[in-house]
Amino acid sequence: MSLCINNQLLYQSIALNGQQYFLNATYAPTSTSWYGVTINYQMDGNSAQTPYNVYLDNLTFQYW
Repeated sequence: MSLCINNQLLYQSIALNGQQYFLNATYAPTSTSWYGVTINYQMDGNSAQTPYNVYLDNLTFQYW
């Protein structure tokens, strides 16, 4: 999970293979010539990591 506080990006935690790790790492923004929005979507596997397909339809993006 990440938050933006005082114009700094705070990475609070990351989950990997069902285990949550707490980072609490803060980074300042960097300059870029790219303008856009990136939306990340996470697909979790089952215990056997059986492959499967997921189709994302009617996505709604909100910001506040």
